[in-house]
Amino acid sequence: MKSDRIYISKIQKRMFFLAFATAFIAAFTQTMAVLVDKVIVCAFYGEKEIASMALASPFFYMLEIPAAGLAAGIQAVCAKHLGAGQIGRVNRLFNQIFFLAAIVLTVLTALSFVSVPQMAVLFGARGRTAALHPYASQYLFGLSFEILPYVLFCIATPVVILDNGGRLISIASACGCVTDIVLDLLSVKFGWGLTGIGMATSASAVVYFLGIMLHFLKPERIIRLRPVRIRLTELKEMFVCAPPKAFLSLADVLRSAVFITLVSVTGGVAGTCVLSIHETIAYTLTIFSTGVAGAVGVLAGICFGEKNRDELEGVGALAHRYGLILSAGVVVIMAVLVRPLSAALTESRETASLLVFALCTATVMFPFSILVHARISYLQAVGQVKTAQMAAVAVNLIFPVAGAALLSIPFGIKGVFIALPLSQIMSLFVSWVKHSRQTGKTCPAGADYLEVDESFDLKPGDVISYPIKTMEDCALASEQVGMFCRGHKLDERKSLFAGLCTEELTTNVLEKRSERPLAIKTADIRIVIDAGDVVIRVRDGGDSFNLKRFSDRLDGQDHTQAGVSRRILLTSAKSVSYYKTYGMNTTIMRI
Repeated sequence: MKSDRIYISKIQKRMFFLAFATAFIAAFTQTMAVLVDKVIVCAFYGEKEIASMALASPFFYMLEIPAAGLAAGIQAVCAKHLGAGQIGRVNRLFNQIFFLAAIVLTVLTALSFVSVPQMAVLFGARGRTAALHPYASQYLFGLSFEILPYVLFCIATPVVILDNGGRLISIASACGCVTDIVLDLLSVKFGWGLTGIGMATSASAVVYFLGIMLHFLKPERIIRLRPVRIRLTELKEMFVCAPPKAFLSLADVLRSAVFITLVSVTGGVAGTCVLSIHETIAYTLTIFSTGVAGAVGVLAGICFGEKNRDELEGVGALAHRYGLILSAGVVVIMAVLVRPLSAALTESRETASLLVFALCTATVMFPFSILVHARISYLQAVGQVKTAQMAAVAVNLIFPVAGAALLSIPFGIKGVFIALPLSQIMSLFVSWVKHSRQTGKTCPAGADYLEVDESFDLKPGDVISYPIKTMEDCALASEQVGMFCRGHKLDERKSLFAGLCTEELTTNVLEKRSERPLAIKTADIRIVIDAGDVVIRVRDGGDSFNLKRFSDRLDGQDHTQAGVSRRILLTSAKSVSYYKTYGMNTTIMRI
């Protein structure tokens, strides 16, 4: 499969870019808050405080277990149902998981308050690093307030994005980042120590959460927040899709604990300080991986709901293309910044030299990290949960821990840092070998790491899709759809009706298309024969326009030919669904 043979529409490119931008901005602002914490601690405190923040890093990963797992499960399931036009089911599932999580997280927050000293010891404040216990305890206490708002924010984020609320997420994340920075500086000024730094991070999570809740106050939103009866049987599918990302975070916890032990033994407090800074920079670099993986996950989920292999292959090609561009840019930037950054963040020449080496390994790891994260998101979105789970555990736990244990013997603390990029490379190598055996390709193309599943293949001739640019295209599409339906032995009435619906939907899109300079002026149509029904999907980049809601508001007052014909089509169809995500309108009609 070569990317230049894959048709990628303007709408698909725009959706991928906006999906990437939304995930990137949210991750960037949150990561910047963590990075600023480290910078402020480096500037105003000493190496013990910096090292103690490394001991608290497993807490972040533990927090990510429910946050990343549930968010990924929600994204995979809701994107699939949204792609199939099942808006009501998306609403019901989201509300159940949101309120169930709120109850459970309240209990976990209370438990974390009383177990802070034990957590500090568990995370590594013992042996050669026992002196770090009071600092780590202070920081962990402040972070405990973050559990409830941060996880609920992560749970709501994928649904808000699917409901075209990506801009609000970016604004909320930016406001949270600013809040964290301001409170960090106030903490230093008033002498609140690491407890104040941790509390600032928790306060920023509250801002994230309250900001994103504003989305549900607008009545025109498709997704609504309201109490519903919790039925665990309905949530089963969501819980099944959650383990891969949850295991990814659990693997992070275990890997981080092992790495802290290895580094404290081979490098002491100085090595732990370098590990703390390395983790922060590496986490900062993963915001790009998060952006690409987020775009792949949500668009693959929508394609899965549509059984749309063509667009899925386009998603793989775009992920590969943007991954190469981002990798080149990051490598150049890190090559310029690695030495001055190391000198600014450390106190001794030996520590700075070790940090230079650690940051170089983080830079080498980055390109492979993009592909690994995108592949795990894809596998989860298309229901290959076990494969995604195995890949997550292998790349974040088995390969790095085994590599670090073996390489630390001949190379000491440097071997621990070398193990990280090697684990990413090994994961991709294993997946490519597996894919080569399955497909018979001796040299898979770049986008083949997505391993397109055979379930995306419709019967030959059961689907047609192409862009609509002019009114003449609308008329031609109507005729082609009619012939398409007749060719599948559908009755004349349904064939004629499908053609009329196609013309009405596409004509309406072109008439209502936005005049904004950057707006996409075309529409993509996709017609599928499914169990004797005709499923028509029209997607465009114009202004919001819910055809069904618009027709309901007319309430018989529009007696023009267009108004009457529109109501006849809508009332005669089996179902009509509308949603808008990443600025793109999607209307799905089944007849």
